[in-house]
Amino acid sequence: MKEIVIGQSSLGDQEEVESALIERAQQGDHDAFSELVRRHRSKAHAWASGITQDTFMAEDIVQDALLKAFMHLGTLVDVTRFLPWLHKIVRNQAMMKLRRGGPYGKERPFTSFEVSVFSERVDWEDVESILTYMMRTREKESETYRSPEEHIVRKENLETLLGLFTCLNRRERGIIEAYFFKQLSPQEIADMFDTTTTSVYKTISRTRQKLQHERIRVYINEHLIQRREKKCMTRTILERPVVYTERVGDSHFLGSRPSVTYCLWGLLQYSDKKGITLAEVNALTGYAFCLNIFKETVHIGGPFIFAGEENFPKALANLGYDVKVLSFLPVEPLIIPDVLNTIHQSIDRGYPAIIWDLFHAEFGLVYGYDDKQQHLYALDKLKEAPLAYDLLGKGKTSEIGLIAITEPNGIDRLTALCNMLDMIWEHGNTMKSIKHGDGELTKGLAAYDAWIEAFQGDRIVPFFNAYNVAVYSELRQFAVQFLRRLKEDFVEHDWTFITDALHHYEAVAAALQGLADLFPFPGGGDPKVTQNIEKAVNLLQGAKRAEADGLQALKKLREALGTLQAGGIQ
Repeated sequence: MKEIVIGQSSLGDQEEVESALIERAQQGDHDAFSELVRRHRSKAHAWASGITQDTFMAEDIVQDALLKAFMHLGTLVDVTRFLPWLHKIVRNQAMMKLRRGGPYGKERPFTSFEVSVFSERVDWEDVESILTYMMRTREKESETYRSPEEHIVRKENLETLLGLFTCLNRRERGIIEAYFFKQLSPQEIADMFDTTTTSVYKTISRTRQKLQHERIRVYINEHLIQRREKKCMTRTILERPVVYTERVGDSHFLGSRPSVTYCLWGLLQYSDKKGITLAEVNALTGYAFCLNIFKETVHIGGPFIFAGEENFPKALANLGYDVKVLSFLPVEPLIIPDVLNTIHQSIDRGYPAIIWDLFHAEFGLVYGYDDKQQHLYALDKLKEAPLAYDLLGKGKTSEIGLIAITEPNGIDRLTALCNMLDMIWEHGNTMKSIKHGDGELTKGLAAYDAWIEAFQGDRIVPFFNAYNVAVYSELRQFAVQFLRRLKEDFVEHDWTFITDALHHYEAVAAALQGLADLFPFPGGGDPKVTQNIEKAVNLLQGAKRAEADGLQALKKLREALGTLQAGGIQ
């Protein structure tokens, strides 16, 4: 996931670091490239796994893709576009792998079926691939087509591409034609247009982006044409989400920082779960009991990992609904119409859709649409305003995420509680760290150790640390609220382990609140002062001991609920 912006913070420093790493790697610095790999390897593996549905095949693909990336890093013109560039390489490698056969040789993901009658390497969903193909085939225009179908497909694709070029000015079209079709070198093009090679590279990079954005606009228009043909409603606005107050200070939120569960709470107000509390949403999904900490700097991305995890849809199912989830995807032309179509369907059924990075690098709610004006009615933590269809995915992170209700799943409360406790136990006892694009990720009890080591090793970034403290102290407060309610629900059983769990998590919440007082968000306090480090370590050690005891109490609760479940009680 790309660096996150909270409040008034800036991505500048982190972006400069990454850009510097890329520039060093382009000059052959292996250490710089290794750091880039460390930052983005897990994300590359997630992309490959998403296409192949095979972990082992994905690993092979990532190895090949990273090697190819290193060999061709010099061709990356815009260093700020490294992640989308890497995603394209991984995707292409995955497509090539699938085309060669293997376990998915006959039954492949839909995205792997390309127009291959002209060239095995052309990807008709990728502007640069089509341009390169056109450049190669320009020399073979006199060649006889293999079939009438081939001629039709080629003609339609070329007409679509040529239509995209209307978004370019004369100079941009001239440079693209010289580079792709005439195969002139950047220096030759610079001489032709009386400019510098740097300017040529920037123009090519900017033009690719314009073509990509134009393709998104074309796909959106096609989507709207289909809606008109089906005589769908052209404007629907649901009641404004009631969980959002009028803007107070710098936020619409009622003090809650984890925006994903806050938005889930808002979404459920439109359903038969309207009476659910924010604490229940956080607890039933397991979020109130989670702890994700990046080693080294305690990266700000830790709390956001929850919404990108593989079992996230399973966690949401405890709320009573199956959901469609797209997690932090790079923005590509075919993704935006899919997101837009899902938004339309969800709102037409009476439910808002949760979207990542509407106006701010957090989750927000889309509760209405207007096809004629081509804008959505949306709000997030910091802003409420119409959002143009073609601005989806063009926020601060250049990623798109979506959560939308599909249908009720009929889960009973006892089953939901058992599922929740299973997830909490597994998360809390995950000892092995995970390679992730933002660093090495630790979970549960092991995350406390990583946090302590970061303090002791003088590796804490104040803003990152303060945000983690703010989120996790709040989440443990939700855990306490939930356990108090649970104790009341099962009072007739006189289960002492619920009381034990409550006391232990009250201790966890108190320790983390002490940490929040020491390192207030967003200022961050001073995590490099010896006295503050000693206090922080003591608080985290206390929180870990209490959490370990709390998990043991919750395990006993799970066993007791399992007995009730076996007896047919719901």
